[in-house]
Amino acid sequence: MEENKDFFAETENTQASAEINNEAAETPVEVKGTINVIPGEDGPTAVFTPDNTPTKKKTIQTPIIIAGVIVIAFIAAFFIFSGFFNSSIVGTWVLVEDSNGATYDEAGDGVTYYTLDKDGNITVSVGTITQKSTYTTSEENGTKYVNSSNVFSGSYTISGNIFTGRTFKLTVEGVENPYIFKSATVKKPTLKVPDGFKPSDKLTGSWNIPSYDITYTFNDDGTFIANMYDTITYEGVYTYDDTNISVTYFADSETKIDIPYAFDGDNTLVMNGMGYYRMNDDGSLVATPDQV
Repeated sequence: MEENKDFFAETENTQASAEINNEAAETPVEVKGTINVIPGEDGPTAVFTPDNTPTKKKTIQTPIIIAGVIVIAFIAAFFIFSGFFNSSIVGTWVLVEDSNGATYDEAGDGVTYYTLDKDGNITVSVGTITQKSTYTTSEENGTKYVNSSNVFSGSYTISGNIFTGRTFKLTVEGVENPYIFKSATVKKPTLKVPDGFKPSDKLTGSWNIPSYDITYTFNDDGTFIANMYDTITYEGVYTYDDTNISVTYFADSETKIDIPYAFDGDNTLVMNGMGYYRMNDDGSLVATPDQV
């Protein structure tokens, strides 16, 4: 009986192996290659040539992916820090409450903006007038200080974030209550050039009075810029007739000024009795005062 069992077991194994071989034979296997037709005496013969080129494996560029993840994480961290932990005084600020408790409309016309950049420059702007200055910061015993000789000086704190708004509190020595500023974006009033404006070829251009370092620029689109001492700038629109140049700018409100003028030759413009000399595009004078 033991011999019969071995026989039946061997038979079953043989049958199982045959079934597996049959299944493998019935399973289609994709073989890549080309079929070439070769002529012969008994007629054309098709010859299959398999493609033995190794299959390229898809590889994941791991270093590139890791570098991308690091960059994204760095950007996310930067925005989180800038949004919630930025205690820098750099930015644009508008006064909302002074040391006497008086409040100011931070969105109305004639608002004064204070813009401090990272290079130590501060620009004070109201309407279409700007004034440039410089500032420094320091820290002593955990207290931060800002100093600008002709704008403001004192100790300060920065709080808030870009989502709820940032607050700049300035405490001036000898003043009991702080000045409170809010973060803001500079908004300049729009001044309209009068309809029918036509530029004057003789007036258009830049004019400088060297003894006072004042430059007026009259553009052919009806806008003007007055730069004084390279510190204070007025921007606005203008018109002219035979006797006056009328400039309009915005301070606390829209302001118009008539300036009497006349030409003394082609390169000298006399405004309010003072001589301004025509400038080249590079900022030099077409002719120096002793040449006109």
